[in-house]
Amino acid sequence: MSEGRGETADTRLVGADELIANAAAILRALGVDAEDAIITAEVFVGAEMAGEPSHGLRLFLTVCERIEAGGHRAATHIDVVRDVGAIAVWAANRSIGQVVATRAMATAIEKARAHGIGTVAVRDATSLTSAKHYVLAAAEAGMIGIVHTNASRKVMPAPGGSAPVMGNNPLAFAAPAGRYGALCVDMAMTAAAIERINVARERGEPIPGDWALGRDGTPTTDAAEAAEVMTLLPFGGYKAFGLGLMNEVITSVLAGGEIFAGASLGFRPLDAPMNTSFTLTALSVAAFSEPAAFCTRMEALIETLKASGPGDGVIRYPGERSQALAAARRANGIPIASATLGAFHKRCRRHGVEVW
Repeated sequence: MSEGRGETADTRLVGADELIANAAAILRALGVDAEDAIITAEVFVGAEMAGEPSHGLRLFLTVCERIEAGGHRAATHIDVVRDVGAIAVWAANRSIGQVVATRAMATAIEKARAHGIGTVAVRDATSLTSAKHYVLAAAEAGMIGIVHTNASRKVMPAPGGSAPVMGNNPLAFAAPAGRYGALCVDMAMTAAAIERINVARERGEPIPGDWALGRDGTPTTDAAEAAEVMTLLPFGGYKAFGLGLMNEVITSVLAGGEIFAGASLGFRPLDAPMNTSFTLTALSVAAFSEPAAFCTRMEALIETLKASGPGDGVIRYPGERSQALAAARRANGIPIASATLGAFHKRCRRHGVEVW
C-alpha cells in the first residue's frame, strides 16, 4: 500500500471529512451517541491520516463487529471510582475506548489547569488504539501529554521465557513545539508491529531474527510462522520489557484493573471483554514557565537536533513525519487500500449509509 503519495491500483484517495462522516453514521446506526460517534470516527480516520493503517479503518470495522456482538458497549457508561484533586480513577465498563480516552484526556487537561497536573487512570476498558491522538490533544491545549496503556493481547515473553505474558504496552508523549507543531513519541514495546510481519508474510519475505519467536520458542525469520505463533520480542531486550512492565504498573495495577488484561485474547472473541487499562496525564506548561518561553526552548531543542549532522539521511524530530503526512492527506485525500475500502462500503450499505 502506498504511504500517501497518491492513488494507486491498490488504493483510492478519500477525503478525511467523508470518511469521518460515514464512520460516524455507521456508529450511530449501531446505537452510539452522535457526539461519541464523531469522537470515535476521528480517532480511526486520524490514524489513517498519520500513516497508521493498522490502527485505522480495518480496526474500526472490527470495533463495529464488537459493538454488535456486545464486546464493546455502544452507550458510554463511565463510573467515577475516585476523584481527588488532580487524580481520578474511572471504570469504563467496556465502553468504546476512543470515547473514554478522549474524555479522560479532556478531564486530565481540566485538572492540570487547576492543579498543574492532571491524571485519569481507567480500568475495565477497551483498546484506545492510537495513543498519539490523545497526547497531541494535550499538546494542542498547550500542555505536555503522556499516555500509558497496557494491551489486551499477550504477545511478549519475559526475558528468558518463551510464553507470551504481556501485551506490547504502548507509551506516548507529546509536547507543544512552537512553529514545529508538536514533538510526539508513540511506541509499543515490541521490536516490530504485527502489521509489519503480516506485510512480510504477504510478500513472502523473511523478517529479522530479533522480531519474533517460532513454534520451538527460538527466534524465527519466517514471517508466516511468526504471524501464527504471535510471540513478539521486545526491542532492546530486557530494557523494553521493563518499560512495558512499568506501563502495566501505571495502568492495570494503579487503576485496579485486570493485570496483564486477565484472560483477554485481544479483539476476539468479539463478545469478550478486553480488560484494558490506561492512564492519561496532562502537565500544564504554564505551571512551570511562560508557555511562549517554553515553546522557544522547544524550537531550540529541535533546531539543535536537526543541525546535529552531518549524516547520510535527513534528521527528523519525533512526530515530524506523521504531522506532515496528516497535513498532506487532509489537503489531498487519504489513500485507503481497496480491500479495506470495499469492506467499509459494505458496512455502510448494510446500515443505509450513502457511499461515494
